[in-house]
Amino acid sequence: MGWTIVIADDEAPAREELAYLIEQVNDVDTVIQAVGGMDAIKKVKDCTPDLLFLDMEMPDLNGLQVAQVIAELNPQVKIVFSTAYDQYAVEAFKLRAFHYILKPYDDNDVSNVFKELQRVDQGKTVKVQTETMRPAQMACVKLALEVEGGIKYVSPRDVVYISKEGKHVLVHTKDKAYDAAYTLQDLEEKLTPYGFFRCHKSYLIHMEAIVELKSWVNGAYNVIMSDSQQSMVPVSRNYVKDLRLKLEI
Repeated sequence: MGWTIVIADDEAPAREELAYLIEQVNDVDTVIQAVGGMDAIKKVKDCTPDLLFLDMEMPDLNGLQVAQVIAELNPQVKIVFSTAYDQYAVEAFKLRAFHYILKPYDDNDVSNVFKELQRVDQGKTVKVQTETMRPAQMACVKLALEVEGGIKYVSPRDVVYISKEGKHVLVHTKDKAYDAAYTLQDLEEKLTPYGFFRCHKSYLIHMEAIVELKSWVNGAYNVIMSDSQQSMVPVSRNYVKDLRLKLEI
């Protein structure tokens, strides 16, 4: 079943243009148009869309006011703010906006919104699949790490993060790091169902082991991990939004 989208904009040409671009997206099932803020709230009540494209400037209720109502009415609806001005970006993200696009619309910007939505939906599917696995299945699976004289078996729940340092991939537990005969890509595929997240080209983190998220520079962040060293791991700015969506209630 495809996505349901609501577009709220009091200007019909802008609404029609955006509707046309959205209708070109393969997984979109229904596009519903709302002519203002109050109409947007009514449409969200009626159809519970996956995304609400919300214009900032409307005569009855502005986008921020509508977003506040939607947050109380149905916080699962993801909001994409759209406007001709970028001055609202900070306020938009304070309201946990899913995305923010500028007029005139660019088909690449619209496409990127849906690529991000697809990544989020895929992450939820993995989570559901993980939760339906039998406890015995989850408990017995371990990483096999070569150590001197044998093999060390480490449970995914004991891994704090994984790093690629030069040609070496290191699996970090609370107190020790082990060389791994895996690529980082291999470990990402194996460990994503266990709550791991690729936050950087060289790092894979266990979300349960995150203690704190700290802003850094140019939109990038660092996370503080729960190992004995309180390790600081970089989060590329391209991954910050996905990490917060997966991590926060």
